[in-house]
Amino acid sequence: MPEWFSRGGIVMWPLLTCSIAAVAIIIERVWALQRKRVISTKLTEELQRQPRPADLTERVKALSQRDETVLAEMMRVSFAHSWLPKAENVEAVQAMARQIMSRLERGLTTLALVVELGPLLGLLGAVSGMVRVFGDVAKHGLADPVRISAGISEALVATFTGLSVSIPALVAYMYLRRRIDNLALEMERHVDELLAHLYH
Repeated sequence: MPEWFSRGGIVMWPLLTCSIAAVAIIIERVWALQRKRVISTKLTEELQRQPRPADLTERVKALSQRDETVLAEMMRVSFAHSWLPKAENVEAVQAMARQIMSRLERGLTTLALVVELGPLLGLLGAVSGMVRVFGDVAKHGLADPVRISAGISEALVATFTGLSVSIPALVAYMYLRRRIDNLALEMERHVDELLAHLYH
């Protein structure tokens, strides 16, 4: 490990674990939340085609059966319950939407935990460093500046590292949260269009 890592004290190891977890979650979620994996362009174009063909329902249903996106999954639920009254179909779609949102948000709770833990672990390292400083002063007085500077260095390195882990994780969390909200709103709009066509 680099020398600066060793100077940060014992809290550097949990901070390293947090940073690895945050990077893994961010990469996986950015990959999973690509628009093409969530919303099918073919489905939306077919649904919004003007003028509407007479066999629109059958065409959209056939496309949704072959499609693996999240939107197609919600549409398949809507088609499967199309024999029910509209209100009950909406309830079935909403139940599926809650499950899908849980999948889309996977890992965000852990990422939020990293955001909270980073500064706290940095603060813990700072306190540990200052305890070390005062302990050395109590034992050896002010005659040995090297010992004193080692404790101060531990405090500063731990604090800096904690913030360096937390700030990028917070930015990523806010981006991913906003991305999920935008995708959810777009899916809701397209499913509403389908339901309106099914029950016109």
